[in-house]
Amino acid sequence: MSQPSKGGKELRIVTVPVVTVDDVKQDKRKLKLLHILDWVGELSEKGIVKLLHTLKEKGIDLGYNFITIGDEPSSREVLEDVRILLYLDLAETNPINRKVRLTSIGKEFLEANKLPQEEIEDLKKAVDDVKERIKAEDNVSTLPLMRGRKRRRRF
Repeated sequence: MSQPSKGGKELRIVTVPVVTVDDVKQDKRKLKLLHILDWVGELSEKGIVKLLHTLKEKGIDLGYNFITIGDEPSSREVLEDVRILLYLDLAETNPINRKVRLTSIGKEFLEANKLPQEEIEDLKKAVDDVKERIKAEDNVSTLPLMRGRKRRRRF
């Protein structure tokens, strides 16, 4: 008598860790990123990377690694953290200009989970020194995007 074959399809359950709001509470890097978004207002993902890269050049390292392609810095870690904040509804993307900003949930979360003042004083000062320049560069880089959208709407 022949043995039944063990071929066929097999169901495999793969567990994937999910990031929760409690994880963000424990991660100072993400908390600092939330503070920066609160101080800056709206900034594109590219602008956030540029801002954090500029801060690193000024000696304030938040623990992100960057690579520079041409003149543009890039960081997979920064974009991953931004996407986590978007996933948890602590941040949102403005549908008009595609810039990231805090949500009301994110602002409430930040109020309840602020970092100690002495930890963020130097960070706030450094962000205030560069934010206007970064926002201006960011606005220039998103201008062609906005023009393209207006042109498409006419037809």
